[in-house]
Formats: sequence, C-alpha cells, structure tokens
Amino acid sequence: MIDQRFCKYIKAIARYHSFSKAAQSLYISQPSLSRFVKRVEDEMGVTLFDRDTIPLGLTPAGQKYLDYIDQFQDLEHKMREDFAAIGKQLHNQLTIATLPLLGIYILPKIVPDFAEQNPSVDQKIVECSSSNLLGLLESGEVDLALTNLKPNPELFEYQKLLSDPILLAAFYTDEMRRKFPGCEGNLNSPIPVDITSMQEENLIVLNPWQNMRIASELVCRHYAFTPRRIVEAPSLPSALSLVGCGRGITFICPSYVHSIQPQTPMIYFSLEEVQDVTDILAVFRKDTKNRLVHKFCNCAIRKLGNH
Repeated sequence: MIDQRFCKYIKAIARYHSFSKAAQSLYISQPSLSRFVKRVEDEMGVTLFDRDTIPLGLTPAGQKYLDYIDQFQDLEHKMREDFAAIGKQLHNQLTIATLPLLGIYILPKIVPDFAEQNPSVDQKIVECSSSNLLGLLESGEVDLALTNLKPNPELFEYQKLLSDPILLAAFYTDEMRRKFPGCEGNLNSPIPVDITSMQEENLIVLNPWQNMRIASELVCRHYAFTPRRIVEAPSLPSALSLVGCGRGITFICPSYVHSIQPQTPMIYFSLEEVQDVTDILAVFRKDTKNRLVHKFCNCAIRKLGNH
C-alpha cells in the first residue's frame, strides 16, 4: 500500500507551486512540509522541486515521481475493486457441512426455501463424519455445520434449529405389548422410563468417535447406567437392525428414525432430564463474516418450526 500522505503532499505542492500555500491547504506547518519533502528526496536520491524558480516547479525527477504516484494510486484502486469483487463472490456462497442422515432429513426442508429467497447464492453441501465436521468448520473450508452435539464455546457459536430429543429404542416384543399396549412406534409420545430398570439389557452403541456414541455415554454417566453388555455397531441403521432382532436396546433420535424408517416394531422411551443433548444445531465460527450464515439459520428455524 502506498502512503497516501506522499500523494497528497507532493500533489498539493505541485498544484499550488508553493510550499507555504500547500501547507495552508493541508493544515500543516510549512517547516513540517519542507522536512517531509526533504526526507523523500533524500530517500529517493533526487530533487523533486526546483526551488530557484518562481513559481516553484517540478524537476524532471519530480514529474516522474508524480507520474508514478498516479500509477500507484490507479493500481491500488484496481486492487481494492478486485478484492471487493472477490469478497462479494465469496459471500455469495454458502458451504454447509452436515452429517449424512441430517442431510437426508433436515436439509431438504430448508434448502429449497432458502434458494427461492436467495436465488443468486451458490449453495454447496458437504457430507462428512462427525469426527471431521467441526474440523472443516475450524479450517474455514465450510461456513456452517449441521450437527447434534454442542461445540466448543471458545471457537464456535450455534443456533438451535430443531428439538430432536434422545430416546431409548427397544424391540416391541409381546412382553412390551402387555406392559405398554398400543405404543408401537410412539415417537411423538415416548414413554418415560427409569433407565436403570434396563440394566439387564445389552446396550448397542456406535463407534467411539460418532456423535450418538458421545451422547449415549453422556446419558449413561448422568443416570449411572451400567448395561449388562456393550455392543458396538458401525452405524445407526445397523444399531436399529440389531434392536429389531431382539439383541438389545439403543439410543436414537426422531430425525434418525424418520430417515431410517425401521421395518420392525419398535417402542421408544423418553430420557427427560437429558433429552436435549441431541438437539439439531447450526454451528458456525465466532468470527464468521459470511452474512448468509445467519440468513440460513433464520430460514431453517422458520421452516423446521412448520414441521
């Protein structure tokens, strides 16, 4: 960046053909202006003004210096215009990272309406595992992440988009039918349960780095729940399949049930004290400059509130 004082001071002297008049127009003292010019001349090794002529005139070196100033200013102006265009282009794009199942269940309810309201915005969707999600956000590769675990508050902010309470899913056996008649697939009214009463069951959990595994461990710690045996499954569809075979119980959320649509009869139990640990969140960096992030969140809250 060129120091704009150089441009302003030299141009003022050339315009007024006088150090004193230039100093008055610049609201600085004449000695200060003279010292500034002398310092520039010493640095460049040339004389910019012919002080022996009346009125004061530019030397050939001074004219060349003035020409370069004009070129520098034109170049800086073009640079600022180019960067402004780049910034506008960047902020006309919204890149969203999402867990695959949230991408299936949540995004189709939001993206069409957001696109209709913002037709010039380029939306990009990236599906990734929970272990990579916040890393992409922290590195700036994505603007927004859809997840169901609260992030590190030192790095990120979030907005809750939709309640998605964690539930306990079990196979709806004949015994369950006798205890809880008419409760098959009761996602909208899950049954309150004392989870410690199920300690003789196998607990089917996901791999350690997955969000639902983290949420499951939080629930177990909260209730001091120790199941008979822990069984690991690679995915939620696999976990629900094992539940449907009577191999145990698992933790699940309504959004995942809607996405997976299990084919075997299930019964769902509520975990009221910690049910909000899996709410669906839009997470973004605290220092985000992309105005579309908040526009997307507002659109999402409005649309999901209607479902």
